[in-house]
Amino acid sequence: MPPTPPKIGSTSGETVGGITQRQRFLNTLLGEKTDRFPFFDLEPGEETLQRWHSEGLGRKQSVAAHFNLEPHHSVGLTLRSYPFFRKTPGILDDPTAFDRHYDPDQPSRYADNFEEKARRLRRHGRVVYVDASGGGLLQMIGVGDWESMLAACRALIQRPRAVEELLDRITDFYCICLERVLSRVPVDYASFYEPIASNTAPVVSPAMFARFAIPGYRKVNDLLKRHRVPLRILCTTGGNLTALLPSLIEAGINGLWISNIRSAGMAYAMLRRRFGPEIALIGGIDAGALAKDTAAVREAVSKTVPALLARGRYLPCLDDRPRSNVPLSHYCLYRRLLEKIAGSV
Repeated sequence: MPPTPPKIGSTSGETVGGITQRQRFLNTLLGEKTDRFPFFDLEPGEETLQRWHSEGLGRKQSVAAHFNLEPHHSVGLTLRSYPFFRKTPGILDDPTAFDRHYDPDQPSRYADNFEEKARRLRRHGRVVYVDASGGGLLQMIGVGDWESMLAACRALIQRPRAVEELLDRITDFYCICLERVLSRVPVDYASFYEPIASNTAPVVSPAMFARFAIPGYRKVNDLLKRHRVPLRILCTTGGNLTALLPSLIEAGINGLWISNIRSAGMAYAMLRRRFGPEIALIGGIDAGALAKDTAAVREAVSKTVPALLARGRYLPCLDDRPRSNVPLSHYCLYRRLLEKIAGSV
């Protein structure tokens, strides 16, 4: 049997020195004084866990508990079109399609006992978030494959008013659902998703995005501000969104969490230079480096973390969940390096 890897950290992180996980998260990303940055990563998938168990990770504890991580908890609202994770055929053409896909009274949109669970998490000092969109611009107008992508592009050009009316209705649906939740429970951040760019550029122009998408962002962000949601974070894959970021920030986005960064323009050092410390950043460490060797792990941390921490409003973590090609020993090294930095800041 492989040797059991040493447990990283000394406590659960729930409350250390009088500060809770929630306070540490908010203080870090809002640029206020705290004891250290939060220890956080996305949970590994099942294949990764199987590998790590074979390499010595115990089965009695979660990865978060073993590595002293401070996970985030969803309040339990699903804004995707219904049925979830399926395409929305006819959304632009069939007058009856909207009510089938976007019913705010659909019970499965709200987790059972979400209010009680969220209040319990808050009492325990945990980080609670809400999904503030069911997808980006393209998903809202029915894109799910190449054919629907072509139909959506034609509609944006040939039927702009019909697209605007649909987007207005979906945005109103978002606001109805969010109001029902946020009027009952507070959250620490809201997450948005906008998968609309390749590695080189967005698939629509900044002007088109500003016309069709930004009014919805502004309306939802205004609602979030009324409910005192302090962080409104764009969470998306690493396509090159740089041309769209100024309008998104102007519309109320104040944090970025970019995964699988493949474009130099989306590298966190570049984003920090361009937008300054007013924008909070989560992630930025190349997860692919952990699949290489220990030198690559050390370089991925050293070239990213210290400089961003020095500018503030940065939570260091991987830019993807650990995949099954990541050895447990490399992940342990990566976590130890972050703990060492946290202890020296």
